[in-house]
Amino acid sequence: MIADALSGNSGKRYFSVEELTYPGLENGNVFITTKITYQEQKRGVCEDQTMQCHSNDDCSKDVGAECSSNRFCKEPSWCDQGQQQVYKLDSDQVQIWAKSSIQFSKGLSGGEPSFYANALDKPVLYPAPNFNTFSVRDILRACDPPVQFEEVSELGAAIEVQFVWNCQVDHIAHSCEPEIHARRVDNQMDETTIGFGFFHAEYGVGDQDPDVRTKASRNGIRFYFRTIGNGRAVDPSEIIFKLSTGGALIGFAPIIADVIMLNCFKLSRKYRARKYEVTEDLGDYFEGASQVNDMKNALTGEFLKQAEDDDEDDDYNDEEHEWMRRFNEDED
Repeated sequence: MIADALSGNSGKRYFSVEELTYPGLENGNVFITTKITYQEQKRGVCEDQTMQCHSNDDCSKDVGAECSSNRFCKEPSWCDQGQQQVYKLDSDQVQIWAKSSIQFSKGLSGGEPSFYANALDKPVLYPAPNFNTFSVRDILRACDPPVQFEEVSELGAAIEVQFVWNCQVDHIAHSCEPEIHARRVDNQMDETTIGFGFFHAEYGVGDQDPDVRTKASRNGIRFYFRTIGNGRAVDPSEIIFKLSTGGALIGFAPIIADVIMLNCFKLSRKYRARKYEVTEDLGDYFEGASQVNDMKNALTGEFLKQAEDDDEDDDYNDEEHEWMRRFNEDED
């Protein structure tokens, strides 16, 4: 893929994808150039724009450096030659093919590990199902809040892109598609850290003058791609556990409600009046009833004792009558 320069003081030119994405150092991350500046430089003694100073002591030692009137160190350095060449690129239409996959352990589905991936054999443009390819502008629009390419084309930006897999791993269809979440992570509140850029030098090869080089300053968008996800599965044992514990806690609800209503609320006295019915004190009545029972028990005991004594007297009189009858018979 190629992108042409929208403007430049040296005319227009084409940049290949390799030039736009230089350098490709990290796996999973990619840098897309939005602005590039070329500056011819040659070894010499000049003001170093990267070294500010207030006195000669602030400059490099033992090289004859001095602090100029512009408050820059004048010392042996790479000195700019000629005019800069600035190119602003329409790299918002550059398409990125990102492959994402995720695997959930077999403990979720109860069988083999669940593996999901977007299309790996061919590019599928976003937002089609099972997408894996999108343009730079598509990713910027997916940010929250959305980011316009024109806002970041000058200084660049750092964007984190997440493929979020929320999958029902025990689903019969056994299919899952990711969602794309993007956000800007460079510091927009600090002018010293806003944007993203770097510079590198391109030296001559072969018979070219070793004291001459080209300084390339690049600004662009750095994308950090990440894959995250959540796997879900129905667990009958967990459902039973939740229901049983929930049922056990239902019994505490009336007790807790009573305590709160009777002790914490402003109208707790009214609640208490409607919950409880206060009756008169029946303690004296029950005490008197107890004494009556004791008296009845005492009288009953005395009556039974008297009856027993009368029975004993009757037995004595019967024996005496029997003896007198026998005595009279013997006399006859």
